[in-house]
Amino acid sequence: MSFTSSLGILLPAGLCYFKLDGPPTGRLVMCLHGATVAHWEFDRLVPLLHVAGLRTLRFDFYGHGDSARPRTRYTQALFVQQALALLDALQIEAPVALLGHSLGAAVAARLLLAAPGRFDRAVLGAPLVNYLENVPAGRLLSWPVLGEALVYGYVLPMLKRRRARRYGPIEDGRFVGKFMRQLAEPGFGRAVLSLFRSGTLGDQLASYRALEPLPHPLLVLRGEEDTVCSASQVERLREMLPRAAYALLGATGHAMMLSDPEPVAAMLLPFLLRDVRGQ
Repeated sequence: MSFTSSLGILLPAGLCYFKLDGPPTGRLVMCLHGATVAHWEFDRLVPLLHVAGLRTLRFDFYGHGDSARPRTRYTQALFVQQALALLDALQIEAPVALLGHSLGAAVAARLLLAAPGRFDRAVLGAPLVNYLENVPAGRLLSWPVLGEALVYGYVLPMLKRRRARRYGPIEDGRFVGKFMRQLAEPGFGRAVLSLFRSGTLGDQLASYRALEPLPHPLLVLRGEEDTVCSASQVERLREMLPRAAYALLGATGHAMMLSDPEPVAAMLLPFLLRDVRGQ
């Protein structure tokens, strides 16, 4: 039997949309989405986790999806505070597994550092290492006036084309529609601009390096065709996190959670279920 709760809850920084579903007694996995998408990027993966007996908690970061878009700096600290406040509001105390994708992987690392006792393991899927390293022109967004012109004149139209290309072949393009609806929400462009200006998409190596002394099991997952999380960036992670497990998915890109849920699940489940079934 599965339990589903899908609603908004008022947290200190504003309304947080969340979805809690799966077997009520299953190990809880908190899913943390990437930048400019929302909780729905896990829509095709979570049913596979539920079948395996896991319970999932998804929510939209502020500035994304159906959560509030407060006039604030969209930092990783804000998302960490949001995640912890949500666990408090839902009175979830048992150690939680983390599944972060892209920006969500960087947030997962900071959650482990901020509250190690609340989490027992983490999957870092296509982890954000330094987006600005791949797109140096993104630094122009920090300039007053020019940044506003660029985000609305170039960045958002570029995201629209990219999502249409990546998501169009998946389930008759329904995720393209989800992204377009988010794109039209007031405050979305302002939130995207703040992600760049606040350093949220910049160098994350210090956070990942700080994970090494922690006892939590870590799994780093990358798609072979990923151009956002590069092979060289993952090699840097391997040097600073030698105890982590690493897995490479062939013929898969950055949007692996949506494009290839079955092979992703095959990689995740042994890690997430360990100690649950005596493995």
